[in-house]
Amino acid sequence: MGRSPKAPPADNAYVQFLRRLPLALVVAMVVWLMVRPALDAAVPKFAEVLIRAFEYPRVTRLVPSDHWVEVRRSDFRSGSAIPKVPLTEIHFNTIVLLALHLATARPLSRAQLERLFMAWCVLYLTQSLNLVFHVKTIYALALGEWSGQHYSVFSRNLFSSLQYFTDLPGRFAFPFLLWIGFNWDRVTELVGIAAEATETSKRPTKKKGTKRR
Repeated sequence: MGRSPKAPPADNAYVQFLRRLPLALVVAMVVWLMVRPALDAAVPKFAEVLIRAFEYPRVTRLVPSDHWVEVRRSDFRSGSAIPKVPLTEIHFNTIVLLALHLATARPLSRAQLERLFMAWCVLYLTQSLNLVFHVKTIYALALGEWSGQHYSVFSRNLFSSLQYFTDLPGRFAFPFLLWIGFNWDRVTELVGIAAEATETSKRPTKKKGTKRR
């Protein structure tokens, strides 16, 4: 009887992934630079929709300008300083998601492109929420007496904490979590979990028999 073919070693897939990653990072950066103007417009637009949905009266306008977004309110006094938030810091993590996708096997297949689209949509939502929390933190902390009159201590702590979370741990973790979540089968194969499970399932199990007298 012939031996059953062994599963491909997991370290081969891992090495191939690491070899593709540098080039994938360069390509991802080029793609991000190409879509950067669209992201500069899309992220503030959705963030503005989210802010104005819970705002009465609706006075907030987010105006993109040279990779920054100006936070404008129709009730600001003329001559008031206009707060700005850098957009590059908000959506640069798109590069990470694209690089991980391109380094994965068969990145241009239909299934992988569908996964990338879904992951990118969720990442876009997190980027827009990050900008929302930036704006709300400006309102709660940076406008002097007006902030104290319109935002409680709880609100100030809440929005500043949400901004911090989506800025530091969230901004770097979201692309990895989305890539893992939408490519769980590929990731488990990459790290060898699937191969180990297959080998374990192929091992013969000992059946408990009755003892002979």
